[in-house]
Amino acid sequence: HFPPDSPELKHAIKNPTFMYAMPLKDNKVFFEETSLVARPAVSFQDCKTRCFTRLKHLGIDVSKITEEEFCYIPMGGPLPAPGQRIVGFGGAAAMVHPSTGYHLCRMMAAAVPLAQSLATELADQDFHPDKAATKAYHTIWSPENIRQRNFAVFGGEFLMKQNVVGLRGFFDGFFRLPQPLWAGFLAGWPTLPDNDQHESWYKRIWYGLNFFVQIPWQVAVAMTVDIVGYSLSDGGWRLVQSVTPLLGEPESYE
Repeated sequence: HFPPDSPELKHAIKNPTFMYAMPLKDNKVFFEETSLVARPAVSFQDCKTRCFTRLKHLGIDVSKITEEEFCYIPMGGPLPAPGQRIVGFGGAAAMVHPSTGYHLCRMMAAAVPLAQSLATELADQDFHPDKAATKAYHTIWSPENIRQRNFAVFGGEFLMKQNVVGLRGFFDGFFRLPQPLWAGFLAGWPTLPDNDQHESWYKRIWYGLNFFVQIPWQVAVAMTVDIVGYSLSDGGWRLVQSVTPLLGEPESYE
């Protein structure tokens, strides 16, 4: 949508964004220009400029803006520190999907088990806040949940390194997978639809092998190199732990 060889085009290729469009009523439409995942984040001004450039390219005339939304979604990052009494939840407990930014369904799926855990501890005659907080965090982030998250964290890190061509190749292959495989990755939380396709290390390996044969060879080579480099980096053992029985389980909050 930008002039050939322009600085704007080069920047957009290196740091791509995309648009959500949701018809509301009559000729009223919600448009959102967003970055999938980036470090540093794509600026609000860049997103706004690209939004209107894209709409102009598509021949869409914006006659009135009724509301503007500006939002950053934290993805990845460390899990809550153990040993604290304050129980975070949702974004405060790093529950945002590290590759997609999805959050609400994951939070709702975790709400009841967390409430049950806290209620049990509060009803204990020997109640202790440290123990209650430990049990709560274990409920949210069991070792297997951490394993699954670590797998998705690598996905987010890889996506951040891709230009627009790499992202297109990635998602072209991703949505060629059988729906339970890609939907389960997007879910990424116990009890959500198709998450059973990713709840063990061997199912994650199976997903990865199926994915590799669907993506363009250039993306597959880049991912292979990144897997090796990431696994050898500080903390990269978590990826190995997420897709093999090696290295045991992540450290439990309990």
